[in-house]
Amino acid sequence: MQKKKEFIKKPEYPGGKEALKKYIHDNLRYPNDALEAKIQGVVAVSYEVDDDGNVVSSKIITGLYPSCDEEALRLVNSLKYCPVRNRGLRIKSNFKINIFFRIDKTEKQLLETINIQYTYVTTPKKDSDNNDDKNKGEVYSYSITF
Repeated sequence: MQKKKEFIKKPEYPGGKEALKKYIHDNLRYPNDALEAKIQGVVAVSYEVDDDGNVVSSKIITGLYPSCDEEALRLVNSLKYCPVRNRGLRIKSNFKINIFFRIDKTEKQLLETINIQYTYVTTPKKDSDNNDDKNKGEVYSYSITF
């Protein structure tokens, strides 16, 4: 049995696929407008990596929401692969990746409206000479919504 020879090597992400998934998960910033609109789904991105390990070009294959698409492109363009030497050949390799936008429990809690109400009541002044309606006391109520 003869050993299969690979003459052209493709760039690999340092640490492999699991490290790539971890990088995407750790650096994904869910866009606020998509979070408020409760947008969830997948953005498919194709991109080219040159022999130095840099992402040269990227484009959206399947979009989800404009701000999610921008975030996916930002993530892909920030990737850095290991450089590859192919016997003097300078090649570009094509890759595809799916980036998942999911609202988890902590982000759902942020979406819930927080309403704080505060009521302040003043007591009337005790003045034996004057029993006017001016000194009945006042009620103030504040409502703060986040």
